[in-house]
Amino acid sequence: MSSDRPLHVLFVCTGNICRSPVGEYLLRSAVDRSGIANVTVSSAGTSGLSGHRMDPRSLDFLNSHGIDGSRFTARRLNRRLLKETDLVIGLEQSHVDEILTLHPGALARTVRLRQLAGWCRSGDLTVVSDLPTLRRSLPVVPGGHKDPVNFTSRAEYRRVLDEIASDISAVSSLLTTGR
Repeated sequence: MSSDRPLHVLFVCTGNICRSPVGEYLLRSAVDRSGIANVTVSSAGTSGLSGHRMDPRSLDFLNSHGIDGSRFTARRLNRRLLKETDLVIGLEQSHVDEILTLHPGALARTVRLRQLAGWCRSGDLTVVSDLPTLRRSLPVVPGGHKDPVNFTSRAEYRRVLDEIASDISAVSSLLTTGR
């Protein structure tokens, strides 16, 4: 993960229509605002609903942050994507497990968003390139971001996305201040 070459970050959730696209667009926006040109951000789903649009509630959430996600199209996670990615961020442990089943070689660069954000907030991880060597010695950070796709309450749906946004805010400093 040299800062001389582009860093590719991939968010992974289940359908790639709610959580991972929100993570993708929020982090991309933070990277763009920082002026860093050599970070790319994308997303995919373990059961990706390829070709589907983003959930309207996620689009509304992004719009409320001044981000247009209307051109987003979901895609399914595959081994090629994992081989091409420098940092893989799962939204739940089940996503990490599926990532590693698909491509065990991604272990050193795969982490849950909640975990990565916790390490960033605590100062345990300050440079993304240290992740592969430090990950086994970093403290356990429990939790993930529940799938809101079937939530009937807009407030509950938004709460999940607010938590993702908070974690993205913590992680963005890791990627925008000296990789």
